[in-house]
Amino acid sequence: MRNWDSEFASIAQPATQFYPGSSRRIRPTRAPVRSQADLRAVPDDYDDSPDRWDAKPQVKPYRGSYMEFFGIGDLAKALRRDSVTIRKWEANGVIPKATFAISGKTTNGNRRLYTREQIEAMVRIAEEEGLFDGDPRGIRITDTHFTQRVKDAFQALKEAA
Repeated sequence: MRNWDSEFASIAQPATQFYPGSSRRIRPTRAPVRSQADLRAVPDDYDDSPDRWDAKPQVKPYRGSYMEFFGIGDLAKALRRDSVTIRKWEANGVIPKATFAISGKTTNGNRRLYTREQIEAMVRIAEEEGLFDGDPRGIRITDTHFTQRVKDAFQALKEAA
């Protein structure tokens, strides 16, 4: 008598796949399992267009739970600047260095990561300091209190964590 359970189990198992011309196996990617407590409620007026700065968060495990992180491009989009400008601001001390970083896959170095709260704080301060008013080239960021306020906000967020 045939053992149908074992035969179907062997059929149901996907065959081992290899990269073309290689002996390296293709392993299926696994999305991180997130609990309902880690998910945020989406407000009714949420704009899910891909042009939003927070359209594609990087969800990474952090201290036993999952946390949303955003790259320097997302920060640049939120502050309505170029990524090069944000990197220069960080190098010149206009904004604090990124609190989080993951090792980069290239020789260019690490990837800077910011939390949602950090970016929202910078955007709020930029709005209050008038950095979004008019032509961005006409406003000198050194003439505002943006730098000190952002440093204070980062420190407050660090203490709250």
